[in-house]
Amino acid sequence: MALDRGRRAVALGAFAGFALHAVAILWGYRTWGFGRGGGITWLDFPVSLLYLQMADQRQLAASLLAGGLQWALIAALLTWFLGRAVRRQL
Repeated sequence: MALDRGRRAVALGAFAGFALHAVAILWGYRTWGFGRGGGITWLDFPVSLLYLQMADQRQLAASLLAGGLQWALIAALLTWFLGRAVRRQL
């Protein structure tokens, strides 16, 4: 039972990381005029090095996918580590 809750928490963490990244990228892409590529590059670093040479719409799509997966992984790992730390103290 605890294992199922842990997996669900990690999955929800990954989804939240992906969704928050998508919102941040779309908001930044829409509101930042000059320099939007630089902002996206730093937000998704180091995976942004894979799509750095792309322009506008292709860079946005690559950032949403590759950067979103990066942040989903980061959020899932943080959720997993936090869950393990809390379970040990209980």
